[in-house]
Amino acid sequence: MTVLALLGILAAGTAGAIYWAMNWSASARARKLVNPLPPNPRDIAAGMQLYRDHCQKCHGPNGDGKGEKAAELFVAPRDFGDAREMRAWTDGELFWSITKGHRPMPAFADKLTETERWQAVDYIRTFAQNPAPPAAAPANGLTSP
Repeated sequence: MTVLALLGILAAGTAGAIYWAMNWSASARARKLVNPLPPNPRDIAAGMQLYRDHCQKCHGPNGDGKGEKAAELFVAPRDFGDAREMRAWTDGELFWSITKGHRPMPAFADKLTETERWQAVDYIRTFAQNPAPPAAAPANGLTSP
């Protein structure tokens, strides 16, 4: 019985390490993605509606991570109003997070079009006082990680 428990723990640890490594490399590729939709009033307005429909219940109406469902989650939703934290994330990383999700946040790859996910990124940037992301590397032909 003890041997089976140890094998189970080893298997879970190995699976976790593989998952982490795969996520890290995808995130590294995502960091280099360039937002094809420079912020403009039309795309920001579209992003606002998408945010209200899909994000607000957890991230809150002010993007502060204090939505009506936030207390039910085992991981606090990101505070999009934290300018320091938001400057650390490229648009590509935000896009990747929206696309792939990260428990407890669902993936939106099958729920929103690529354009809609970029519009959501543009709107999310408006919550921070200084929403400018770090510069991304030049586009390398990737449309998603």
